[in-house]
Amino acid sequence: MKHLIGMYIVIAIIVFVNLTSEFIFNSEYSAIASWLMGMLFLFGTIFFANARYYLSEK
Repeated sequence: MKHLIGMYIVIAIIVFVNLTSEFIFNSEYSAIASWLMGMLFLFGTIFFANARYYLSEK
């Protein structure tokens, strides 16, 4: 269950970064936000792989 919560938190952070980049910074830092969202996506993929491995053992 903790893996699924971790994936949800990563997705929520990605949405927050995207909305912050668009509405607060008016897309001035969109390249940095895109890089950060890419890294968060990879981090979420690690959570997914761990959850899949953990749930397949049971």
